[in-house]
Amino acid sequence: MAKTRVTYPPYLPDQLPRENVLTAAVNVLPASNGYRPVRSVAAISDPLSATFKGGAAFISTGGTAFLIAGTANGLERYTAGTWSTLLAAMSVTDRWRFTQFGDFVIAVNGTDTKQVDLNSGTASDLTDAPSGNGVAVVGDFVVITQSGGNRLLVSYSAFNDHTKWTPGVDQAGFQPMLTGGELKGIAGGEYGVILQRFRLVRMERTGDPKAPFNFAEITPNFGCASSGSIAQAGRTVFFLSDRGFMALEDGQSLRPIGNEKFDQTFRDTVSQDDYERIWSAVDPKRSIVMWGIPGSSGRIWVYNWVLDRASTIEVPFSGLFTGYEASQTLEQVAATYPNLDTMPYSLDDPRFQGGDPRLYIVTTDSRVGAFSGPNLQATLTQGWWAPAEPNVARVQALWPVSDATDGITVLIDARQQMGGPLGVRTENDMQASGRVPIRNRGKYLAISVTHAAGSAWSFSTGFDLDFDSGGLR
Repeated sequence: MAKTRVTYPPYLPDQLPRENVLTAAVNVLPASNGYRPVRSVAAISDPLSATFKGGAAFISTGGTAFLIAGTANGLERYTAGTWSTLLAAMSVTDRWRFTQFGDFVIAVNGTDTKQVDLNSGTASDLTDAPSGNGVAVVGDFVVITQSGGNRLLVSYSAFNDHTKWTPGVDQAGFQPMLTGGELKGIAGGEYGVILQRFRLVRMERTGDPKAPFNFAEITPNFGCASSGSIAQAGRTVFFLSDRGFMALEDGQSLRPIGNEKFDQTFRDTVSQDDYERIWSAVDPKRSIVMWGIPGSSGRIWVYNWVLDRASTIEVPFSGLFTGYEASQTLEQVAATYPNLDTMPYSLDDPRFQGGDPRLYIVTTDSRVGAFSGPNLQATLTQGWWAPAEPNVARVQALWPVSDATDGITVLIDARQQMGGPLGVRTENDMQASGRVPIRNRGKYLAISVTHAAGSAWSFSTGFDLDFDSGGLR
């Protein structure tokens, strides 16, 4: 009897389904030599008062962390498990987008532009600012795209003053983008990246008070196909183009990240009509960016840019965003721990100070949550493999390489030809010894390993297969 070890290959559903690819990697996260589980969504808040339209978190100069959600009715702030209203009686159809400028948060939704004072915890109109679909800070300026409803106009505030927007006064101004199509959004930092429908533009400071910015075309060949797909991690901007998922690094180097990997599978799954339904976010504790289509059967594509590996998550959700844990006052801590003398943590524990980076997911009933519950059911499926080629393999058993002690089920689809009719499908569970007794016979095998929902495991790297080599048929 032969024994061979298989280490899980990358998830590459766009490639030919052979043994060097996974055709399914569901509810797992890529690791350097395998995959890790994805936890279920655990809500941390009560439901929002209206449909979720965007979220973000910020830290004031005094160290207080704010978690803000935009809804169809206005803005709400999360405090100690409940939502307090910042602005209400609004009618918002587009998404809310946010940026921080000092101790203020500027929020746009395509129609209204608001500011949140992080020190007072209040929100108000930013009266002189134009409306817009995107907002970011570039150097010492606040920049808004689709200014005043003009799909081709970029406006920027006065120098170091987000309240002044009169062109020509204190370096405030505007720039029409006459080529490249509709403005889809902006990424900020020491320079700006303006994403249009058919091109990318770098917005750089000049040092000249009369013309504070220079707008240089990065490429006329790639544009952004979805405003909701834009996500930024440091100096890298991720987005979906007509040619697939892209990473723009340092504002000048464009790299395709999904070509011949998962781009085509995404296009086959998601209609272009749904591109503006995409939510994107960066996991601040991992080198991971996510793009998701919400719904009761929502699906999220996960990409680790350090490992250059992908996976998927299937979970109901209505939105994604990157944030921080909110701060708690002494009164709020006392509500959770009435007897402070027996509280299991000190009052200066970081969990009460807020500011811990976190990826948030919004449930279909408008609760903000995180991937912090029990493990989701996870499935890893290898492409067609001929372990005894050119002969038939007679499988006897499989040994998962994982720290799971139970909850594993193995399914083997065996066929004489990869494209032939359905062959013999056998399934069995892992025994206490770690062995999965599973008999099957075929030239080509497609092997799926499933970890049950709620089962305890932290890694899965592959499996050992026990088999004999048979004849040609």
